[in-house]
Amino acid sequence: MDTLNEVTTIEKFRNSPGNKKIIGFGVLALIGIAAWIIQLTVGLDVLAAGKSMAWGVYIASFFLLAGTGGGLLILSALGDFGILSAVKMQRRSLLIAAIACFIAAGFTILMDIGRPERVLNMLFSPNFSSMFIWDFYSLGLSLILGIVCLFSKPSKILASLTTLVALALLIVEGLILTVSTGNPMWTSVLTPLLFVVEAFVTATAVALVIRDTKESDGRLEKTLAVLLLATLAVSLVEIAAVSLLGMHAEAKTSFQLLLSGNLAPFFWGQILLGILLPFVLLVKYKSGNNVKAASILAFAGIFVAKMNLLVAGQALPFENFQVTYVPSLVEWGGFIGGLGIAAFLYILGILVLPVKKDL
Repeated sequence: MDTLNEVTTIEKFRNSPGNKKIIGFGVLALIGIAAWIIQLTVGLDVLAAGKSMAWGVYIASFFLLAGTGGGLLILSALGDFGILSAVKMQRRSLLIAAIACFIAAGFTILMDIGRPERVLNMLFSPNFSSMFIWDFYSLGLSLILGIVCLFSKPSKILASLTTLVALALLIVEGLILTVSTGNPMWTSVLTPLLFVVEAFVTATAVALVIRDTKESDGRLEKTLAVLLLATLAVSLVEIAAVSLLGMHAEAKTSFQLLLSGNLAPFFWGQILLGILLPFVLLVKYKSGNNVKAASILAFAGIFVAKMNLLVAGQALPFENFQVTYVPSLVEWGGFIGGLGIAAFLYILGILVLPVKKDL
């Protein structure tokens, strides 16, 4: 149920100067739209991603936003089940944030495929042997269920269905990499698990950032701290498995790029600033501002982790031939726009969507 506290918070937000943030996020959204227009006008030559490095910032952004949306749906469902009471008061906010993330994820994937009309092929001529089709439909169904949940009373049946679909979305996204041929680094069975854990990290981080109350029992902060450690554990286990179990030589070389090669600053930076520092802030220095700082660092860290995984996995398409990737300004514009669209739609939803006080 939406509580009186959340209703009061939303009413205060509507009448506060804070709603001016929508202008700033609207500008970020326009940057993304402008980048897309440039891309459609000039062509894919404006992108740094190409034949050798096919997946870059756009795919990382899509994984980040879709995963966050799926994680937010599951968090909301856990509140409906009474398993995670810390998010029960945030049900409406979490669902609006999930819907906003799904729409923004759709924007980033449209930029990646280059030709938006290709979506029609997925709708009318789907190839169900492709993980991309399963990802497309699980994303669309997650969006629909998010909207249904937003305008419905909490229901354990609906929460169960939402959880299953959102979890399927997270697993399918990991499987997209796992079943990709020519990238031995991504064939680990831990990749889908890592995607699930990372989605919970970003979703919990978002829940902490958008939480508009100073009162907290600390459970959500502890949840994020545990999830950060889980992310670190899965990542280290995957690296150890590749190093010790004699996997494909190219996979080993790809991980070496992360550990000691040209991607090492990004990898270790993500470990230190995206996992360990947020963990310390959440455990030792958990004031309101520190919690938000830790959440933002954790969210950014997951994006860097996804970029590291994508770039390292494609850096060695052939033996003794390493590909480098530096995203173009248009790609960064698309990434900024994706985040801007998500934030803009979230604030717009909070401001204009009716609050059902009887839920």
